[in-house]
Amino acid sequence: MPFTSVISRIALTGGPGGGKTSLLSLVAERAPTSAGLFAVPEAATVLIRAGLVPGSFSFQRAVFHLQLSLENAVAEATEREGVLVCDRGTLDSLAYWRLLGGSEEGFWEFSGMTREEHLARYLGVIHLETAAVGASEHYTRSEIGRPEPPEEAARIDSLCRSAWEGHPNRVFIPNTPGGWSEKLERAWAAVGGMMEHRVL
Repeated sequence: MPFTSVISRIALTGGPGGGKTSLLSLVAERAPTSAGLFAVPEAATVLIRAGLVPGSFSFQRAVFHLQLSLENAVAEATEREGVLVCDRGTLDSLAYWRLLGGSEEGFWEFSGMTREEHLARYLGVIHLETAAVGASEHYTRSEIGRPEPPEEAARIDSLCRSAWEGHPNRVFIPNTPGGWSEKLERAWAAVGGMMEHRVL
């Protein structure tokens, strides 16, 4: 499937504690905006810091709308060709929607988009496996953005994999014996590979 927009998007997905935020920081550090690579923060964290409490359909609807707004705002502000690396994408909202017990059909209706339309928004998807799967000793919880216990983090990870099923350009980055630094370098290489093969 060709992606012909001047602005391309790469979604970072996976359960909590997988390294998405760390990778986004790496993107900001290694690729200044002059290189045409832009980091889009996680919508849920923005809302939590604003004082909203996660765990409801209303919160997830707000996450979805803010996700779209953040992506569109950054894309508009670039005023040129570029790649947005997004801490989660619109189909991550489907994963959390299902975690709350919602149906896929209900999500398509709410979002006003089909699965195919969601998938087509993104040049590629990089799934960073949560540390709660196979590396639980490295999984840490925090009050901002990651209150989930390891069991729930692992379930979210699985739901994220299912949500993005069907995307033609997905890369899965598992937890490996090489540790955190190796995982981030593999994810960074995946970002570079997707940039090289995009269609303008």
